[in-house]
Amino acid sequence: MTKKELYKKWSAFGAVDYDKSLFIEYIYLCNYISDEDFYYYLNPNEATKAQLLSVLDFLYRQGCYMLLYRFLRDNKKRLIFPDFKRLEGITLRENIEERFKRYYF
Repeated sequence: MTKKELYKKWSAFGAVDYDKSLFIEYIYLCNYISDEDFYYYLNPNEATKAQLLSVLDFLYRQGCYMLLYRFLRDNKKRLIFPDFKRLEGITLRENIEERFKRYYF
């Protein structure tokens, strides 16, 4: 496929900027992602956490935010870590309680 053919497809979307932007993200995905990450993008249930994060990293670094959002939305169960032990090593801010009140309550 040539750039001219890609441009023709891109132009066919008309005035819908969302579709044009999404098409550009598909081009980035198909053109630049490694074969392994592309496989796990299409088959996320077979990916380990590291492989899943590798796909997320690619999407973020390439600015494919709509595809990143879709991937996060569709795989949110794989990204939930409800273990409170993750907080053991952090240092809390002095104003964390105030922030909690403003945000959470």
